[in-house]
Amino acid sequence: MINNIVSKSNKNQEKPYVFKLETGHNLNQYKFYHEMGIVKIHMHNNAGAYMTSNIGVTLPEQHAKYVVWTLLCLTVLVGMGVDLIAPSLPAIANGLHVPNSAAKNIIAIYLLGYAFGNFFTGFLTDAWGRQKIIRISLFSFVIVSLLPVFFPRMDVILLSRILQGITLGSYAVVARSVFSDILPPEKLTRMGTLIGTMWGLGPVLGPVIGGYLQFYFGWEAGFIFFAIITFIGFIASFIIIPETHFNRHPLRLKTIKTNLIAVLSNRLFMCIVVLMGLAYSLIIVFNTAGPFLIQNEFHYSPVFFGHVALWLGVVFLASTFVCRHFLKKHSVEKLYLFVIHFFFIVTIASIISSFFFEKSIILVIIASALMYFSTGFIFPMSMGKGLSLFRHISGTATALMYLINVLITSLVSFIVSFIEVHNNTALIGMYFVLLFCAVIVYWIMPRENKTN
Repeated sequence: MINNIVSKSNKNQEKPYVFKLETGHNLNQYKFYHEMGIVKIHMHNNAGAYMTSNIGVTLPEQHAKYVVWTLLCLTVLVGMGVDLIAPSLPAIANGLHVPNSAAKNIIAIYLLGYAFGNFFTGFLTDAWGRQKIIRISLFSFVIVSLLPVFFPRMDVILLSRILQGITLGSYAVVARSVFSDILPPEKLTRMGTLIGTMWGLGPVLGPVIGGYLQFYFGWEAGFIFFAIITFIGFIASFIIIPETHFNRHPLRLKTIKTNLIAVLSNRLFMCIVVLMGLAYSLIIVFNTAGPFLIQNEFHYSPVFFGHVALWLGVVFLASTFVCRHFLKKHSVEKLYLFVIHFFFIVTIASIISSFFFEKSIILVIIASALMYFSTGFIFPMSMGKGLSLFRHISGTATALMYLINVLITSLVSFIVSFIEVHNNTALIGMYFVLLFCAVIVYWIMPRENKTN
């Protein structure tokens, strides 16, 4: 039972109650303590020492809301990482006199940095905590965003973009780990769709803001905008976000290897991550090839492209709300079955239509909107499910989740950069290939675990 209460003073409701428990007792017996606000339980071992175990962090309700919404608002910035720059790709290619493929790689290299930022920071955050890494990541993002403004060269832009990816990826994985720290599993699964919704504001707002910045001020304005908004977030992190991780895992190769094997050997988790990568790649295909198809082939302005991308983002955002609604009534398994196969059939119909309407902007918008809608279902639903599988090593799990996810999308973006898209058939054909792969992944996914 309880030996003695170590600390019961909690005047400001910001520090947890801490109890000493004897070894051998099942922590589930003391789950009710967590519901009362307990964060740490000290278990007495046979050697007379005390070992600390984190059950979860309970913050005062109002403070928890501030933390959640601060992180969610900054998640919008993560969603803008690609979309804000997309309208400027043709202008960068023309202004710096580089090939279109080089300009397209601005997206691919950002995604590559984002993937590795997620991966390596996942281990660091389990060892060092959350607060410090969030602050360092945001401040570093401000600095690297200003590099192309002072040194407008293609090599500097590529360097800035990969560093932007690393720093923003570092923030993203730590933010998701904070959610795992302060939310119980049932709320964490639902939070996945809300994270997807807030992330979806990036594709909604990013292209419009980027289009207007490009039209009135040039491509450098996008990088300045990134620096200003992130600096505001950096200040907010000092005021609002506390440390939420106390059960630190030392950076030991053996521990890292054990955690990696545990996550990578989970077949359900791996299938979920691949589905996330394929779903997000549907958006990346449009962001990489769309500006050149719409601006160069169809001869529309960056502002027009921004408005098209705005409404596609609205479709994505609406889809996340619809997904949240259906998750209350249907299992993830049933939604996977319907969504993946329905939109695969849609791409078949779209690619047939493209042979008759090769230069139709309306077909591009409708087909792309349907792809965004499918992503709004698959991506956040998969994120919530995946995060709920490894709460005890959430940093490692989320790091691997986004490493594999973003490596898939960066590879797709890299391949797309070498494909000359002159008509609708080429663009919709890429949608078809990605959803065909999603169908294959669905049918190799473990049936017995998916209804959980």
